[in-house]
Amino acid sequence: ELFGDRELYLVVGSDVVAHASFYRPTSGNEVTRSMNHVVFRRVGDKNADSKYNREMMSGIKGKVVELELPESLEHISSTRIRENIDMNRDISNLIDPVAQEYIYSRGLYLREPEYKPIIQARAITFEEVPQPGTKLLQEIGETLLSGEEKKDEIIRSIRESGDRLLLLSNSMDSNYLAGAARIRYLEPKDLFSVLKDVHLCDMVRRNTAGEVLMISGLYSGKDPMIQDVEQLLLTEVVMRSYQHRVHYAFFLPANDYCPNRVISAVVRQGFLKPREVPQEVPLYMVDMHAPLILLSDIETTLKEPFSSNKRVLKVIRKAQQDLQYSMTKLYPGNLVISVSATVLYHRMVDKITKANNVPPEVVEPRQLGEKMCVPFGKILRSAVVPNTVTKTLHTEKIYDADLTYCAVEAYPNYTPLPTQVMAIKSYRRPVILVDDAMNRSGIRISTLAPLLRKEGVNIEKFLVGILTGYGTDLLAGLGLVADSVYYVPNCRNWCSESSLYPFIGGDMVRRSAERLPGLNLAINLIRPYTEPPLPGADNDALFEYSACCIRNARDVLLVLEQEYRKIFSRNLTLSRLSEAVHLPMVPDKGDCVDYDPNLSASVYLENDLQMLYRTRVNTAATKNRYTGL
Repeated sequence: ELFGDRELYLVVGSDVVAHASFYRPTSGNEVTRSMNHVVFRRVGDKNADSKYNREMMSGIKGKVVELELPESLEHISSTRIRENIDMNRDISNLIDPVAQEYIYSRGLYLREPEYKPIIQARAITFEEVPQPGTKLLQEIGETLLSGEEKKDEIIRSIRESGDRLLLLSNSMDSNYLAGAARIRYLEPKDLFSVLKDVHLCDMVRRNTAGEVLMISGLYSGKDPMIQDVEQLLLTEVVMRSYQHRVHYAFFLPANDYCPNRVISAVVRQGFLKPREVPQEVPLYMVDMHAPLILLSDIETTLKEPFSSNKRVLKVIRKAQQDLQYSMTKLYPGNLVISVSATVLYHRMVDKITKANNVPPEVVEPRQLGEKMCVPFGKILRSAVVPNTVTKTLHTEKIYDADLTYCAVEAYPNYTPLPTQVMAIKSYRRPVILVDDAMNRSGIRISTLAPLLRKEGVNIEKFLVGILTGYGTDLLAGLGLVADSVYYVPNCRNWCSESSLYPFIGGDMVRRSAERLPGLNLAINLIRPYTEPPLPGADNDALFEYSACCIRNARDVLLVLEQEYRKIFSRNLTLSRLSEAVHLPMVPDKGDCVDYDPNLSASVYLENDLQMLYRTRVNTAATKNRYTGL
């Protein structure tokens, strides 16, 4: 319609004709095959070379003009262009100079793979065993309790107690057992038989009306492939307990088996020792009815080789633990759930492949399922689901400068959302929508659902990593069938770790112009940039929480800068931050403040940390002056 009566040609490489599904006679797409074509021969693959494979050309019904690049141009490839961009070399002999200027001025393609990585199934599986048998108990003794003095006593205690076991296994190593948790669901009337204290039983009953979760042991082996086993077990135990309408939990280790690493994991989830309990008794309790949820996702925001670098991973793990400790101070005695993004993403991939009736591992020859996966948040944005057509809707939550209003729009430099939705429609496949969490705002899906329905896109399922009761009601109102990896009835607040760390993530802020090429302005919901959205939290705890986020971001970036210097022999400045971080952002500080692209991000974070500490010093000084008056 746009071109009227003029002849219109579609320009493609012969490899597209050979492999794209819409050129197959069974696709039902007569429009594309009926168009006129200019086909460039792809040399090197006989199946995709129009000179040798003439059969593939027979499907095109319109006029066909076949062309072949001169030999002097055949050496030019997208791979070579990307490699030269990474090395900051001139590419004017490989690409139009105007395109070269655009690429370099916006920091595009830095350390970006030519193809999106395919997420494979992860080597972690959980299994709940109501009544462990002799063979399993023997395996636990030989793997998880090997070398422990109380091994026989613990095994006998598990056998006689009637406790359930939640097992964590490494499925890539013959289901090697990596950890186990002892749990039991208690009726309120059974509390005294366990706690042996009237006042403690009364305190628990006043905080819950249903069953109570008792965790009486966390056991882990020495599996180098799985880090922080106790943390993974606690998260899974807590999430599963919501199915039993549990709102309160306590940790009381049987046989006095309680290593320091176990206590550390328990305390990081918000468990507190009641004042009434003697110091030598390892009893910890937590209120589960309105938890804080933290998505630990820093590893997924970094590019290779940094996302697998041992030094980087070590500082990330320490940062995650420090952040958990600071979050437990916000609402003392309330649960803090830390969800590993890598575990969450791989379990979501498992659900997507099952819904699409395809295996979770890549198969050859390639066999694609009928449905397509459409991520529209930050999850799976830069990845592909095995054996599944994966097409991202590039959206971004954008705040106004005063943070009073936000809207969901297309990510910068992508086409408007209605156009992206039309592209999804053109695949003519049922859609599985994917997002990381659905809590109170639901602003992304509320914006996208009407656009998808307007275009007649068939939304087969909506899959979310973490779903709350409020999110369930919201999706029901939109008429969507929802599924999730985890379900939490009531969530006080949730955040992703990357969104709290300046220069690594955040929520975008609308400004008239970019401050730095390739780096968007963002707001991190911590001090000193804004007041954290955590009503009722202690003021000192909010300060420490904000300081922890900035320190963590600084420490992670310092190690990134050091490792980058080792590998590439130059400094990781702001202008090249996208070589290490997928979607870096800079904190918004107004229209009049610019960043120096030749400085490192850690330098700015050190300044922001000093500014934050100034506010605390001034507050204390002001209080002293008023006290003196």
